[in-house]
Amino acid sequence: MALYNSYTAERIIRSFGIHPSDFQFKTKSYDLLYNELVRITGKELPWGMFTGVRPVKFIRENRGIISEYRIHEDKLALTEEIIAVQELEIPDNMFNLYIGIPFCPSRCKYCSFVSEAVSKSHRLVSEYIDCLLQELRLISKSRSKPYTIYIGGGTPTAIPIKEQQRIYETIRECFDLSGVMEYTVEAGRPETLSDEVLSVIKQAGATRISINPQSMNDDTLRLIGRGHTVHDVMNAYEAAGRYGFCINMDLISGLPNDDIGDSLERVIKMNPENITVHSLAKKRGAGMTVQACEDDLTAEAYNILKKAGYFPYYLYRLRECVGDNIGYSREKEHIGLYNVQVMDRSNDVIAAGCNGASLVGGVKHYNFKYPYEYVARFSEVIGKWEGLCYTQ
Repeated sequence: MALYNSYTAERIIRSFGIHPSDFQFKTKSYDLLYNELVRITGKELPWGMFTGVRPVKFIRENRGIISEYRIHEDKLALTEEIIAVQELEIPDNMFNLYIGIPFCPSRCKYCSFVSEAVSKSHRLVSEYIDCLLQELRLISKSRSKPYTIYIGGGTPTAIPIKEQQRIYETIRECFDLSGVMEYTVEAGRPETLSDEVLSVIKQAGATRISINPQSMNDDTLRLIGRGHTVHDVMNAYEAAGRYGFCINMDLISGLPNDDIGDSLERVIKMNPENITVHSLAKKRGAGMTVQACEDDLTAEAYNILKKAGYFPYYLYRLRECVGDNIGYSREKEHIGLYNVQVMDRSNDVIAAGCNGASLVGGVKHYNFKYPYEYVARFSEVIGKWEGLCYTQ
């Protein structure tokens, strides 16, 4: 099996017409199957028989039965370390607001997210923002006090500056920002960060931005279709530092021609408050044909970052991916609060824009996936919100 992980066992179980939840991962049959897969492949899985996206939440809530999942001690220790820094006291009536901007300068070859190239979507951008602002106004009529705000994508800073300003102005007009503890703008592509853009983000009240090199190797950046160089990353970081943002930087382990250790060391020298290390996953919607990395580089990244004074604060897993996706921080006051909230699912998340996934009172609500569909069927989006009763 080219990529054997805990999801492989789940697929085999399902092939017999049995849902894994029927087993509760405790029956002798499941245990025997896992043992047989270990025998055939010669591999003991780090996460054992656990297949969920959110191991931290699961382990926190199910400590009494964790031994039955045969999770390795190093993964349990990592999880407990993360749990120790995730305790948050959130006032009543607060929620987390996500705003999706599905546009980028270009599409990276590893990416399967919903996004359109700005250069080919001028008219769609304007129409999309018109609808998005209507949705935000409607949401604010019943939920107006966000705890965190996260403007993600895509690359929100890739759209015209006037459209960015419209979003920030609507947020300021519609929502009570007095209780906002974190306001993030995902400025992932460094070539989009001019002084004008940074100034507008700062004036909007944002406190945190992401500048995501993914690799600090120019050859790798070229291979994955990024439109910038390592020098651009360093210039963008220096410019953002002048505005006093808390800065997160993303890297992806397992990219072609990249040495995650070298990329990490170069980013660490820049001294951002947060560093997030993702593991390359094989995704059907991505343009890159390389296989997902067969080596779990999670431990290597962890050791490098711990030595540099960073600690892990959130973690999630993906299918078709050997390693984990982990966010690190230098100080507890700089942990990404939105990331913790989304992974923990203990408080409401309301998502505006296409592909938005809201969680309200434990119930999920989804927006249309693609921007053109979101615009064309926007009356249905409005109808959904009008049909939901969100009380403060």
